[in-house]
Amino acid sequence: MRAIILLFDSLNKRYLPPYGDALTKAPNFQRLAAHAATFENSYVGSMPCMPARRELHTGRCNFLHREWGPLEPFDDSMPELLKKAGIYTISANLRVEPSEECDASVPR
Repeated sequence: MRAIILLFDSLNKRYLPPYGDALTKAPNFQRLAAHAATFENSYVGSMPCMPARRELHTGRCNFLHREWGPLEPFDDSMPELLKKAGIYTISANLRVEPSEECDASVPR
């Protein structure tokens, strides 16, 4: 099985063609969405980037009872769990930063 999971922490879906935006030109994204599962009502429990990323990667609402910060060593993140299951993972970020949880990190 092959799967691509795209997580965005600072992107409003109203600016994407698959969700109705006619101004943005993103043919590759449109083509990917046409052949993939998309979610209409997916929300994180916090708006700041770092807590939102932690929630996206762990599937848990953390912001109300955890301090501001990155994943903790005890957090079971999705890439880490997938890697333990033998699934190759990659992280593509805005910044160049190594990810211990993923097999590879690609700056974008």
